[in-house]
Amino acid sequence: MVIAFTGDPFLAREALLQEARLHGLSRFLEPTPEALAEALAPGLFGGGGAMLDLREVSEGEWKALKPLLEGVPEGVPVLLLDPRPSPARAAFYRGRERRDFPTPKGKDLIRHLENRARRLGLKLPSGVAQYLAGLEADLEALERELEKLALLPPPLTLEKAAKVVALRPPITGFDLVRAVLGKDPKEALARLKRLKEEGEEPLRLLGALAWQFGLLAKAFFLLKETPRPTEADLARLEAHPYAARRALEEARRLREADLRQALTTLIEAERRAKEGKDPWLALEVAVLSLAVDQQVSPR
Repeated sequence: MVIAFTGDPFLAREALLQEARLHGLSRFLEPTPEALAEALAPGLFGGGGAMLDLREVSEGEWKALKPLLEGVPEGVPVLLLDPRPSPARAAFYRGRERRDFPTPKGKDLIRHLENRARRLGLKLPSGVAQYLAGLEADLEALERELEKLALLPPPLTLEKAAKVVALRPPITGFDLVRAVLGKDPKEALARLKRLKEEGEEPLRLLGALAWQFGLLAKAFFLLKETPRPTEADLARLEAHPYAARRALEEARRLREADLRQALTTLIEAERRAKEGKDPWLALEVAVLSLAVDQQVSPR
């Protein structure tokens, strides 16, 4: 009985360990034919079983293990931790039991965090859950942060959480937008530099900035139509509620002419970048133009 656990590494490993306890298995074996053959050999109390972590297994090592796995008796549990299986291993799993655990995203990630906090006896406010979800860390790192937050005296606030959470929040399009709207070109270019150092693609950032300003434009016209929007009105912005509320906050301070000019600037920057010009230069010029409230010509 071979069962492969795939998908998110944290969820897959947790599910494997739960299954292992049902079969009396307690430790991972070295993923070698010798160790697996010994574990599968019948003992005094019947067949054995094994847990194997295949995350670092090469294709050559897999080929050596495969014949043994093909011959595993139905009553002998062999549990495989393989979050991202190679094509060869994925093909092998098609005829066997595979339990896949996708990494939750968006609202599913927020629900995951709320459920995990509940297990720890922690009441997680919506704002804190959204803050943690926005850190874009892996689930294991988020679990460690929840464990720390569970030790804090209640009530838990966003301010308390931000002080103890060790993960660095990523710079987002909204962070750049805030620096731009604050007319702080030095801060805007510093944030852009950090994103570049972290390997972000300029066209992706241009797209993100255009989306953020598009969201601000939607929020601006929503406020003109409905000065006191309800939660139902927020859905019309077609964004995560947290992002929608931030957009409304910023849009209250904007002028329509500024929004139109910003969108025009970003469209022109994207055109230049896609025409083969230096995409980072196009992005930097656009950000600087927006931040200093005047048009800057590319060199």
